[in-house]
Amino acid sequence: MGLYRYILIPAITFCLSTNVIADTLKSPLEARELTNKVMSKMDEGDIESGLLLLKPYSIVPPAEFDVLLDKLKMQLPVMSQRFGNSIGHEFIRDEKSGENILRITQIHRFEKHPMRWCFYFYQGKNGWVLNTFITDDDIRQLF
Repeated sequence: MGLYRYILIPAITFCLSTNVIADTLKSPLEARELTNKVMSKMDEGDIESGLLLLKPYSIVPPAEFDVLLDKLKMQLPVMSQRFGNSIGHEFIRDEKSGENILRITQIHRFEKHPMRWCFYFYQGKNGWVLNTFITDDDIRQLF
């Protein structure tokens, strides 16, 4: 395990320091509802529609977001081949660090193995924005 972590994390780390105006969410509950909608789309095999739900709330510049989306879309067939068909998702936890940083962890369930998704939100002056997200197949990180 771990193959996808090494493929996907380098593509995502560039997202950490950008200065883009994003729509905001009013609360951690709205952030969780958003991630549930994203994961529901992934359940159906529609990673593109799912991740596009995140785009308005992301601080990642649109062009960089699109590159990331393309890379993840290319990975989906490999995940399905290795792990089987999608069988749903499961909310694992949400955690706050201080009052202004929120991590929501969900898993995309396949027949043989889950993919971990962590969504990182930051509460700025106007509300909560998606700072970055990661996905990998390292289930050890769920404990």
